[in-house]
Amino acid sequence: MGLFDTIHLDPPLACPACGATSSDFQTHELGDSMATYRIGSVVSMASVLTGIVKERFWCAACHKAGQSGDAPAYLALWHSIIVAVELDLAEAERKLAAVDRLSLIGWLDQAQRETLQWRRRYHGLYRDVERWHEHLQSPPDPTEPADDRRKSLRRLFGLPQEILESPDPLAAILERHRTAGDEDSPPGF
Repeated sequence: MGLFDTIHLDPPLACPACGATSSDFQTHELGDSMATYRIGSVVSMASVLTGIVKERFWCAACHKAGQSGDAPAYLALWHSIIVAVELDLAEAERKLAAVDRLSLIGWLDQAQRETLQWRRRYHGLYRDVERWHEHLQSPPDPTEPADDRRKSLRRLFGLPQEILESPDPLAAILERHRTAGDEDSPPGF
C-alpha cells in the first residue's frame, strides 16, 4: 500500500455504489509524502503537470458492509494545481478546461487566508505558552501587598485564572487553542 497523500474535498464525493459521502480522497499520484491538499493546492511532485490521472475511489462505508466500494476516479491537474477530483471522466475534463484567472485568484485567496489563520493560531499559542513560562518564573507573591494596578494588568495581559488554577495548565492552554479539524495538518504539509 505504501504512503499516500490526502485531498480534502468540498463538496464531498458520493459513492456510486452506496451513496455514502467522503470528504477525503487518498492518492499515490502526488508524490507519496503523506501531505494534505485541497482543490487549488499546488502539488510539486505530481506524476503529471497538466492532465487527468485515473485513480481509484475507495468507499469506507462499502468496505464496512463487505462490498468492494472501489470505483474509478479522475484527478484533474492544471500546471501542478489540483483542479478537481471526479468520478466521471467527462466532468473532470470539463473542470480542467474551465480553469480561468478567476479560479486561480480564488484558490490564491483561499491559500492566503489559510496561511494567515495558521499564523494567527501559532502566535496565539506561542503567546500563551510564553505567558505560562513567565508565570512560572515569577508567580504572584500572596504575601505581597495587593496593588490594584498590578493585579489589573496581570488579569488583562496574563493567562485567564481558569488556566492558572487548572491541574494541568499546559493541557488547558492547548485545549484553549484547539479548533474543529485540528487533526488536519496545514495545507501542503
